[in-house]
Amino acid sequence: MSAGMKTVLVVEDDEQSQKYMNILLSREFVVHLAATGQQAWDVLESEAVDLVLMDLSLRNGDDGLQVTRRIRAGGKNRSIPIIALTAHAFPEDRKRSLEAGCDDYVSKPFQWAQLRSVMEQYLTS
Repeated sequence: MSAGMKTVLVVEDDEQSQKYMNILLSREFVVHLAATGQQAWDVLESEAVDLVLMDLSLRNGDDGLQVTRRIRAGGKNRSIPIIALTAHAFPEDRKRSLEAGCDDYVSKPFQWAQLRSVMEQYLTS
């Protein structure tokens, strides 16, 4: 872990997507992975996280919208930037994610430059 690197929590239940995101992000960020809402909560309680990339369609428990609402409900992480990252690309999905408390929305598949640009908006402010 390099000093000064921002920490990103990737909440994603698909193992292949987790591996891909870890490879994509780990050159520039400290990456924590969570496959469930509970794992995400555990990371947020134990680590200083600068940004969350939230898959909306998690299996095994709460979905990404429920996890986002729980984060926004209070506690030390309620103002952490959350970017919804999902294959659901309908306008209604974007609206629901923003209403749940996500700060932004990127649909899969995405270009790395696009995701990085959105992330930087929240990591530099």
